[in-house]
Amino acid sequence: MLRLMVLRHATAVPHGSMPDPERILTGQGLAEAEEAARYCADEMLMPDLALVSPAARTQQTFAAVQTAVPDVAALTIPALYSMQADELLLSLQGLADLAGEDKARQARCVMLVGHNPACTELAQKLVGFGDRYAFARLRGEFPPAGLAVMDFDVGEWSQLASGTGRLDRFWVPVS
Repeated sequence: MLRLMVLRHATAVPHGSMPDPERILTGQGLAEAEEAARYCADEMLMPDLALVSPAARTQQTFAAVQTAVPDVAALTIPALYSMQADELLLSLQGLADLAGEDKARQARCVMLVGHNPACTELAQKLVGFGDRYAFARLRGEFPPAGLAVMDFDVGEWSQLASGTGRLDRFWVPVS
């Protein structure tokens, strides 16, 4: 079984205040990222590998997660910044190409730290069943620092397919 955790970056400064890739987290965003980190630690959601967009806001969000879950191997993937859901799925299916065969084989739980609308669309595309309340919330907004946790009854990342994920939970910060 494989587990995918999709984490949207926390609240960032408004569009137009600086070049988009350089947008940083607001004070609220830092609090949300810390809350997401505590949630992951408290719930024992420990990814083996994280794929992180190079944008400042995703890097800051993941840095907070690393404070609570320090032993996560992380790869900054420049293309994640602009990928759409279909491209993200292809990247996950090709994890061996991104991370190397050994890392992909050892990674039973991967965290993807990215942007909307791709996070929402990817999670909605992959989920086929699971917690109905979480599923209903996921069909709505995927707020900043939201976390979708999905399980797949497959042995390799190349076997991920649309509609095959079981939504274990969809968590959102209260900050």
